Amino acid sequence: MKNIKYTLLLLLIFIFSGVLNNSCTKLDEEVYSDLTGELFFADPDNLIYAFGTAYTNLYSLVGHKYGMVGIECGTDLLVVPQRGGDWLDGGEWHRWHRLTFTPNEGYIERWWNNIFFGITTCNRLIYQFELVEGVDTEPAIAELRGLRALYYYWLVDLFGNVPIVDRFDVPADFKPETRARQDVYNFIESELLEVRDKLSKETGLAYYGRINYYAAEMILAKLYMNAEVYTGTPQWQNALEACDSIIESNNYALEGDYFDNFVEDATSSPEHILGLHFDQVEAPQFEIHLFTLHYNLVSKYGFEDNSWNGICAQEGLFNYFDETDLRLGGLLYGFQYDNEGNPIEDPSYEKFPNVPFDPDGAHLNLTPVVNMLQPNCLRQAGARIAKFPFIEGSTRYTSNDFPIFRYADVLLMKAEILLRMGGDLGEALNLVNMVRERAGVEAFNSIDFDMLLEERARELFAEGHRRSDLIRFGKYLDARWEKPEISPDYVTLWPIPQSQINANQNLVQNPGYN
Repeated sequence: MKNIKYTLLLLLIFIFSGVLNNSCTKLDEEVYSDLTGELFFADPDNLIYAFGTAYTNLYSLVGHKYGMVGIECGTDLLVVPQRGGDWLDGGEWHRWHRLTFTPNEGYIERWWNNIFFGITTCNRLIYQFELVEGVDTEPAIAELRGLRALYYYWLVDLFGNVPIVDRFDVPADFKPETRARQDVYNFIESELLEVRDKLSKETGLAYYGRINYYAAEMILAKLYMNAEVYTGTPQWQNALEACDSIIESNNYALEGDYFDNFVEDATSSPEHILGLHFDQVEAPQFEIHLFTLHYNLVSKYGFEDNSWNGICAQEGLFNYFDETDLRLGGLLYGFQYDNEGNPIEDPSYEKFPNVPFDPDGAHLNLTPVVNMLQPNCLRQAGARIAKFPFIEGSTRYTSNDFPIFRYADVLLMKAEILLRMGGDLGEALNLVNMVRERAGVEAFNSIDFDMLLEERARELFAEGHRRSDLIRFGKYLDARWEKPEISPDYVTLWPIPQSQINANQNLVQNPGYN
């Protein structure tokens, strides 16, 4: 288990609502358990301990099977195929893959509920901090507004037209109205521009997993990168300035080893701009190891829970990699052996009821080829997601850290901006080659949009960026493997969950889903 001193997020589990709980953790030998709420908040540095679920809500949002990894099953990179009787799940993964989702999908409702829970928590804490007297709460409030803007960034990207709720003291029967995507965009931009100079420029351990100045700049960069999608008006210059603010700070750099961004303790990574510090006990929810691995690989990695044999890479993602690309190590494929070199067997080579027959024989062979989406995908089919190195002894949850935003993305975004603006193509090429050099592959001699989109897939797969990338590059609706039809334009937005429409008559369903 990780040492708690290495993470701020573990501290945020303790929630305060004006009165300090008597069981608070000790840090640096300062004893807080003897303090009253009034004395506790007399020190502005203590306000961070009240942030509670405003941050820890991110664990569930990011780490669940429907989270940042699973969301890429609605793209060209990852998939959860139906393996006989496994993973039918009412057809939801098929609809997600084929972009035929409906307002009743469980994963869509989960994203909506989790994001708005985070927003409500931010609003509550802002309201409480505004009532504190004699203490400078402005930096804490600015940080919460920055975090709220991150939640709204995900809303504007996924759902587009959503309510803007920026206060906690509302009537009990309050039913917010749908606001246009342009209004939501404007709200996010104005919030970040107003608070960013009130945010700390400190980086490192103390601000790992927190919204500082540079995390706010990263949210702005993402917002501006996709501004033409969100509003119809490109904002490439603004996106460039936000990226340059991060680059020219010299506070961030590429991690020497790509996989050190995803290990059990990545809090010292110079590449993480905003990261999540998962822990299987203190900060659980990340379940990628069980979600992806074949059933018979559990003993090899010493897991205490059974794996699910679900999510895997599509063959197209596997084929993006040269065999010399170090990032290919982020996919587990080929014949599998235990720690003593003995072949691991897959009993599906024999014919069992509701299990697709495996023609390769007993030896488990994770093939890059996924033979079908449904109904009888082979149980061994598909390279598995291994970019988050498997941690021996993991239970239901794993302790790998997750980068919500990292520096490699900034370099690739700036390269894209230069291409779109007709800027210095030599600089764009150099930025992409910095990322490729770390991956151990040959430098490009030229760069175009298709090459850049493929490089983003290689570098950022399973980190939750692919959907917005495909939309921005005009590729999201295209026909692809097991999705033979070009999708209608309206699916670039998710539907508002039907349960929310039923509960609030002021919400308006996104076009195409009525």
